[in-house]
Amino acid sequence: MDSLQSETPRAARFARYIKARRFDPPRPLLIKAAALPDRKEHALDIGAGALNATKYLLSSGFEHVTALDAAPRAQEAARELPRDQVTFVLSRFEEFHFPANRYDLVNAEFSLPFMNRSDFAPTFTALLRSVKPGGIFSGQLFGPNDSWNVENSGMSFHTRAEAEAFFRDFELAHFEEEDHPGTTKLGEPKHWHIFHIIAKKPAGEPR
Repeated sequence: MDSLQSETPRAARFARYIKARRFDPPRPLLIKAAALPDRKEHALDIGAGALNATKYLLSSGFEHVTALDAAPRAQEAARELPRDQVTFVLSRFEEFHFPANRYDLVNAEFSLPFMNRSDFAPTFTALLRSVKPGGIFSGQLFGPNDSWNVENSGMSFHTRAEAEAFFRDFELAHFEEEDHPGTTKLGEPKHWHIFHIIAKKPAGEPR
C-alpha cells in the first residue's frame, strides 16, 4: 500500500500545503525554542515552506535567517522578505552543505520525515553538527504508528528510542509524543505519530 505522499506528486502537494499555511501563526514549539539560544545571530529554517517560521525568527530577534526548501513556491514567498536578513536556498535537505557550528537555532518543522530512510541519518547528523555550542534544535520526527508509514512512502519514521538517540550529545529541553487520529492541513484524515523536540547543544568546545 502506498500513502498519499507517493500517490500524488509530492511537489504539487507541498505547493498546496504552502498555500494553505501562508498566514498561519508561529507554532508553539518554535516560540518556546526561539527564546532559548545563547545568541541570536544566525538561524536555519529547514523546509521553510510558507516562510512563517522564518518571519517569526526575524521578529524574535534573529539577525539573519537562512531558509532552505526545495519548493519553488517557497522561493516565491521568500522574495517578500528583506534580502539583507534572509538568504533563501532552493535545495533538497540531503544536497545542502551544512556548515559545522554555524547556527544559533536550527528549525525543522514537520520537514525531516520527508527524506528517504537511506538519506536520513547522514543528513540529520550533519544538520545537528551545524548547531553552535549553546544553540538549539527545534523540530519534529515521525513515529512508526504514523499512517504515512507504508511501503514506498519515501519517508523516514523512527521509534522513540531512535529519536532520543539522535540527541545523545544534546540536552533535551522538550520531548513530547503525539499518537492519535486527526487531519492534515489539507483536510485529509490521518493518524499522527509525532515527536516534538527541542534540544540544546552544550556550550563549550565545538562538536
